[in-house]
Amino acid sequence: MYDLEGLEAATERLNAGAQIEQVEPSLIEEMWKALSRIPASERQPTAVGFVGALIDPDLLPQSPEQKLAMMVRFALLNALIERGVLDDPMKDETLRKKVFAAAARLPCDGNDLHEAVAERVLEQSPPDIKQKTEEDLALRGYDPGHLKVADKFIAWMRDNS
Repeated sequence: MYDLEGLEAATERLNAGAQIEQVEPSLIEEMWKALSRIPASERQPTAVGFVGALIDPDLLPQSPEQKLAMMVRFALLNALIERGVLDDPMKDETLRKKVFAAAARLPCDGNDLHEAVAERVLEQSPPDIKQKTEEDLALRGYDPGHLKVADKFIAWMRDNS
């Protein structure tokens, strides 16, 4: 069962700029395998949070910080996969292990997650909110065609394997 107060507190720390805790690469891999069993046409953005139900409960983290880290790190990985950033490494089993290690260990924070998922969120926004948000993001240096977090992710894979 989730400690909702602990999860809310961990989320507040993340939103305040805290680094996302590291998790075990095998956990990210198990989440990816579980999500891969769901047909793409049936996946919903909220499914990421429920993928844990498809994993051996003994593998799941117990602390709220680790649960949040698991969800956030997998969401970041999933967003990069959906954008095609990791197409080549995901085709090669050896490189795929490096992808999971990067997703689990990459030093990152909420800004990295926000950059990775911005396009998906914008696609679901009403036109007026989408335009205003795109303008705000552009002022902060966001370039949807060139994600800084993607470069950071690839560099980590290269330098830490």
